[in-house]
Amino acid sequence: TFFGYIKKNKEVFQNKFNISDEIWVSGNIGDSKIGLEILRKNISLGTNLDNFFIKKYYYPKPCKLGPKISKYCSSMKDSSDGLIGDLNKILNNKAGALINLKDIPLSLRVKKIIKSKIEIKLETLLNAGDDYSLIFISNPKNRKKIKNIAFKNKIKITQIGKIVRTKGIHFDSYINIDNYREYDHFT
Repeated sequence: TFFGYIKKNKEVFQNKFNISDEIWVSGNIGDSKIGLEILRKNISLGTNLDNFFIKKYYYPKPCKLGPKISKYCSSMKDSSDGLIGDLNKILNNKAGALINLKDIPLSLRVKKIIKSKIEIKLETLLNAGDDYSLIFISNPKNRKKIKNIAFKNKIKITQIGKIVRTKGIHFDSYINIDNYREYDHFT
């Protein structure tokens, strides 16, 4: 929680968007969840990988892109409660999102884990919190400006979908994700 004030015309709202606006996310999704599962002793990947993911859980790197791109975004929120949970908060039952699952940004380490026999599914990572990346919504005309700002600041951003009229979160692939929910930090 932050306290303070916002300069006039600098605020970015959580629930403001238009149909066909683009949905973006910063960083990678899921590293923190893997760290939590290691700490809970549900999985073990070997000392080096275990330490890498535990560090991602305990010491998330904040994304400082928000103030730099705020004038090009209609909505913005951190994804501390999970990508799907926080995207649902942004949508606020006013519209829907079409998500391109192949575009969800995952680290190479997480991609290898998903492909292995370890019981971590993409669905789990989409619902998991504590990544502290940004979810932001922007008009397609601002794409180039936002990408340039992110590049100059060495911040990874990925367009993962767009706002659609049909309420809910919809996926573009044959991967069926039936159980999406807001992340619960206490379970």
